[in-house]
Amino acid sequence: WYQRRVRGAFRKTFQEEYLAAKAKSKEMGAAATSNFGNMDLSEAKKILNLEDHEIEDLDLAQERTDRLLEMNDKKNPKNEGVGSGYIQSKILNAKERIEYELKTREGK
Repeated sequence: WYQRRVRGAFRKTFQEEYLAAKAKSKEMGAAATSNFGNMDLSEAKKILNLEDHEIEDLDLAQERTDRLLEMNDKKNPKNEGVGSGYIQSKILNAKERIEYELKTREGK
């Protein structure tokens, strides 16, 4: 009976956590289901080294994205086989997050 009681408590806790996470994702709206991995704007700015006034400049964001992707490309001979797919995905997520932010600002 002890094991059933522990399993029941575990199940109840898991359900509560699941429902809380589901509610939080609904609060976040489109950001929770987008392609930029729930990255917030401040993290995206840090990754691309953008200041608040530079966010509007998509050409600058693209330039920094391209440079960072090239620096983390294993196939680039300059990198001697060193690079990270994880970091590349974070860079792309940052660019997508900034693009999303600009689109939502334009929509208001």
